[in-house]
Amino acid sequence: MKSSLLFSSLLLMIILIMPASCSKESADAERPSLPVSHRVGKVRIPLPLGTIRGYFGTDFRKFDQQIEKVQAVDSFSNCYFYNPVNKDFNQTNLIRSDTAFIVAIYIMGYPLDSLSPSLPVPTGLGKFVEISLYTFPGSNNNSAVQYTLIDSYGKCISITDMTDDVLTGTFQGILKSSNGERLPVSEGEFKIKIFRKHME
Repeated sequence: MKSSLLFSSLLLMIILIMPASCSKESADAERPSLPVSHRVGKVRIPLPLGTIRGYFGTDFRKFDQQIEKVQAVDSFSNCYFYNPVNKDFNQTNLIRSDTAFIVAIYIMGYPLDSLSPSLPVPTGLGKFVEISLYTFPGSNNNSAVQYTLIDSYGKCISITDMTDDVLTGTFQGILKSSNGERLPVSEGEFKIKIFRKHME
């Protein structure tokens, strides 16, 4: 009987002492630290419709405003211009702004429906893409600046989906200013509904 009582007492002491010995500090100290990103500001959410975003230098920027304050269907910011007679005239505009800058992506010379996720896409005279970043007129930025990259489709810009004329894709590259300054762009992505406009 005494041994049973002694065993029960010992067991109860062990149960009471054990949680106290495992303090919060020691439990936290044993956890491995999570990796820390040196790039801050990227929102880890699905890409909202009507948005262009990515790293411009080390700054993560999200452009989700149209440059015109009009009905979307009248916009120049998200249109595909084409002429069935002049097959060489094809221009897709993907343009958005934030409070300080405008980003413009142009896909020139390619019929919209020929841009498939499968590469390569044929190249030719008048077929190119352009990425531009420039100061928003009337912003608090005192110095006007413009960075540009012109290249062939598939190198710096790719369309990954075009369901219901919502263009989803990626972009990257090194933009340059007129005085030779370089601005690396990485992890760029866009998702914009475009409107088809027949041009005479």
